[in-house]
Amino acid sequence: MYQETHKIDLVQKVLKNWKGFFIPYEMALYELKSDFNIIDLEWKSKHGYSPIEHMKTRMKTIFSLVEKIENKEIELTQESIKQEIRDIAGVRIVTSFIDDVYLLKEHIEQREDIRMIRVKDYIKEPKKSGYKSLHLVVETQVILSNEVIWVPAEIQIRTSAMDFWASTEHKLNYKYQGESIPEEAQKQLIELSNASSLLDKEMSKLRLQLLSSETDSNG
Repeated sequence: MYQETHKIDLVQKVLKNWKGFFIPYEMALYELKSDFNIIDLEWKSKHGYSPIEHMKTRMKTIFSLVEKIENKEIELTQESIKQEIRDIAGVRIVTSFIDDVYLLKEHIEQREDIRMIRVKDYIKEPKKSGYKSLHLVVETQVILSNEVIWVPAEIQIRTSAMDFWASTEHKLNYKYQGESIPEEAQKQLIELSNASSLLDKEMSKLRLQLLSSETDSNG
């Protein structure tokens, strides 16, 4: 009861005193969404397809932010949170092929309006649960009327198979909230993760075959 009351007090404090705190993060999401929409249109125009299957943006909720502040034992100041929490703004991009995950990463690294801060590759080194995704912490440039600021955000890039798996795990975690997922279900999750990896590899082989046949026909 005390913890819940304490959390509500923190939430109310943030809501009361930090009215403008989240605006730069919202601006960053607009910038990133616009950047990736342009990539989508450019690739469709040049290559007839886009590496982006679909995209979703999100802002961390006040309750989620406060929970992270408590878990990481961060001082409740705007400056501390700006430095320590880099995923207040988030973008999730889903691709059809695993090769496109890294293609998008390379593109992001080459942009002058985005700085790469940290890379966590859970595709090459999955979590114990079987979770796979590429997590990028970046700073994106936001041009204001009288200054230029750099705002942190997290970009998650994964294939459709990885996204389906992550959605299933999330639903299980929600169902067993506060308790451990049963061992049998955990085993099934790992097996499904392995199966999704196999599917991604086979899809990549098919993609290469299609690209090779197109090159041969054009040649």
